[in-house]
Amino acid sequence: MKIPLNLGQNGSQSTAAAQAKVMERDVLAARGGDWNARNNLARAFSPLLQSLARKRATDPGAINQLMEAGKLGLYKAAKKYRSSVGADRFQVFALEFIEGAMDDHLKGGNWFTRLFGR
Repeated sequence: MKIPLNLGQNGSQSTAAAQAKVMERDVLAARGGDWNARNNLARAFSPLLQSLARKRATDPGAINQLMEAGKLGLYKAAKKYRSSVGADRFQVFALEFIEGAMDDHLKGGNWFTRLFGR
């Protein structure tokens, strides 16, 4: 099931071509280190992040931690993104990185957690 993303002005849904153009612009800008583009990506992917976090969370307090781990996975996907993949397929491309980051967080695979504890 593909979860619709919040793209466009004020979260309004727009045409698929316009969404792809906005997504590609934000991904390429986030890849370059633009914080506003990273924020736009996080906002656009928040429904997907929330859905995945709720499925994995064992308690309500873990949802926010899993969403933060998912955002890190999203940013990693943006860095590895190549325009040949296509902006319309970025959600599928990023899903592997997001789920991997959430699963690593649940396993305690985060280097910071291993070093300092939870």
